[in-house]
Amino acid sequence: MNKFFITVLIVIAIPAYADHPTVAFGNEASGPINTIAATLMPSKTWGTGIRTEVIEKEAFSDQQLINSADKGIEGIHSVYRIISTSLSVAYGVNDDLTLSVRLPYIERKNIREGEIENGDAEAHAHGDSSGLGDLLLFGQYRVSESKNTDISLLLGLKTPTGETDDKDDDGHRFETEFQSGTGSWDFLVGSAISHTNDKVGYHANVLFNKTTEGSQSTEIGDILSYNLAMTYRLNGEDHSKHEHEHHSDSSETGITWDAVIELNGETRRKNKISGISEDHSGGTMLLIAPGLRVSSGNIGGFISIGLPIVENMNGQQTDLNVRIVAGLSTSL
Repeated sequence: MNKFFITVLIVIAIPAYADHPTVAFGNEASGPINTIAATLMPSKTWGTGIRTEVIEKEAFSDQQLINSADKGIEGIHSVYRIISTSLSVAYGVNDDLTLSVRLPYIERKNIREGEIENGDAEAHAHGDSSGLGDLLLFGQYRVSESKNTDISLLLGLKTPTGETDDKDDDGHRFETEFQSGTGSWDFLVGSAISHTNDKVGYHANVLFNKTTEGSQSTEIGDILSYNLAMTYRLNGEDHSKHEHEHHSDSSETGITWDAVIELNGETRRKNKISGISEDHSGGTMLLIAPGLRVSSGNIGGFISIGLPIVENMNGQQTDLNVRIVAGLSTSL
């Protein structure tokens, strides 16, 4: 395997755990799956990939939603499942700069809320929402390189191109937090570091997502993402023999396996509507996520299963059961 599989696609989905795909993203081709690696693509190379993220929630029952509404607690809702499928393209401008673009398609299943109708508390089923999400542009610039350690600067821009007018089963427009697009311009900045030692790779990154007000006077809360990962080459050449080379080696003719273990964390501020904070939004979550990568030549695949070990969410929000991330990649 060559450096095509170091950083093929480096760009995120869209904010954040509660009712949105996660900020953690990694790349589709090599190294950690949700943590951003600091190593880059070689100059003048292309990569494409597809990534699907499935978030399974522990949905509130109808009675729980009714009880909350009956107590006058507003803003309580339940989403059973979130599915985000992203298509990505990346290009190595030179050996120190990789530019990427990602377009997601986002689905939310079984959206329900507790509401007061004609003086009575009800659990109102809104149905499903789906549509194209916001196009995101991302750049990674390497500021330091040595034989076994890279450090990179991360910069991104999320554009307001996604769908913001999807309607529920009754024909009413979904609130922005349930739309595929936010209608806002968002800005991202962070850094990543990677170190390799024989068959073991160590990776870490932090990324801050500054959001702005978008559709329906709604601002999705700012997000700080922080990730740690360790990878282990199960067969083939070790990391130190290929991660800083541009040419092909013997592992391209066979199948290479990498085990991955990650800690993926996010802290986000509360959402705001017309400048007023929503009590039941935002918070902190930390996942442990074992995973596996397989590659052969210029084609690769991966799967990661994330389980929550810390959930400190504001107000009343549904708990996360599991996050599954899987995808495929190829390089040109």
